[in-house]
Amino acid sequence: MKTVFDPEVLFISEADWQDCEKRDAFLKHLLDNLENINNYEITKVYWTDDLEQLLWDHPQLPPWRQDRDFKLQIVPVIYRAFHLAKEYVHNHKNLSPCFMQPVLNCSCFEGLALYFFLELMHIAAIDRDENVYLCLGFNRIKEEFTFLCDCHSFQLNPVVIAKPIEWLDYLELTDRYWPNNVNEGEKFNRALKIAFKKLERQSLYEYELSNSFLKDIVTVQNHRMSIIEWTAKRLTLTKQEAARDSHLRDEYLAQKKEYRFRITQRPFSTRIHYKYVNKKIKFLRYYDVGEHDDGL
Repeated sequence: MKTVFDPEVLFISEADWQDCEKRDAFLKHLLDNLENINNYEITKVYWTDDLEQLLWDHPQLPPWRQDRDFKLQIVPVIYRAFHLAKEYVHNHKNLSPCFMQPVLNCSCFEGLALYFFLELMHIAAIDRDENVYLCLGFNRIKEEFTFLCDCHSFQLNPVVIAKPIEWLDYLELTDRYWPNNVNEGEKFNRALKIAFKKLERQSLYEYELSNSFLKDIVTVQNHRMSIIEWTAKRLTLTKQEAARDSHLRDEYLAQKKEYRFRITQRPFSTRIHYKYVNKKIKFLRYYDVGEHDDGL
């Protein structure tokens, strides 16, 4: 599914640019969106020649292109990142701007940016009968939007992205990053890094995936997302926090001198066993449904 940017993702008023907090929030929001879109190849951003001209060739340049303190550093970064993300569409049918409810307030270029945005929604989404992601500007409140026109009988309700972190909810981790054999542990590591990002936390430990653990999960078909999410969660908690977590139920197995935590709840419990090796967590085994007591 493709994306359309709210004009305020790329365009900011001069007044907001002069406000340091709003300026920094605008730049972070824009660059974080482009980073997630490009790094994880989630989508492409529909774009038109008219919007491109406003961005780069209009006499009234966006403030981030005029500010001497920022343009030399920021402009090349935005140009490269957005160049990778965008996909052009053309108005071969001479379609006019569509309508939207509720209407976005956008005064950039005296409303011209909003005009071309609504034209783009008509060309790229309504006319194609193709749903899209609608990525909102940094100061927008998340809500439902409806797009419609006089020449089509249906309405469009895009999937709204209000914060850059929300892109990760549409990334199929188990399709892209699940190992197919024991030599693909790096795939699982990438999935965990993305899960840390979704949690907005970092791992507290260095960790290692044993061959036995990888051999166990390679053949797993169910609960893959739970394995990724709860393994990542365990790595962001101290030993005491993990023991108190009502889902993980992390516990020490004295007879085996190793630990285990829960991935799925009863009656279909699945668990991961691990141990500490020189302050590093080493994941040892995954016990699937029906193997609950095998690791004891």
